[in-house]
Amino acid sequence: MNGYQRLVVSVLVILFFAVLGGGLLLVAVFGARAASSPDHGGGQGRSLFPARALCVVGMSFAVVGAFFVSIATDVLGMVLGMVGYFLGACVLGSMVVILSIATLLIGLLVGPAALPGSYDQQMHGTERPASD
Repeated sequence: MNGYQRLVVSVLVILFFAVLGGGLLLVAVFGARAASSPDHGGGQGRSLFPARALCVVGMSFAVVGAFFVSIATDVLGMVLGMVGYFLGACVLGSMVVILSIATLLIGLLVGPAALPGSYDQQMHGTERPASD
């Protein structure tokens, strides 16, 4: 792995944890505010934090999945978004599923250019010829 690829991987790891940490912080803050408001209906008597947390994790996978040729991270984002949707976070869950589909397409179209050489090695077992 050369220096450029290490830099890209480091940025992707930082991006994943930034989206994950920031999203969980927003879910905790705004979820607590919504639960303490007097007009909070719901009537279900259960917290939406697990559903929203799953959606945030799915969103993190979806954002990082835009940079990979593999579809596993985007599919995982879609699954977590659907689980969050069915647990009660309907808007956030549907947004995560849509974002996962969009980043799946972006990853398949732009992924080979984002990490040079990785696509050819994975798909064909060859490397691109050096262009001078």
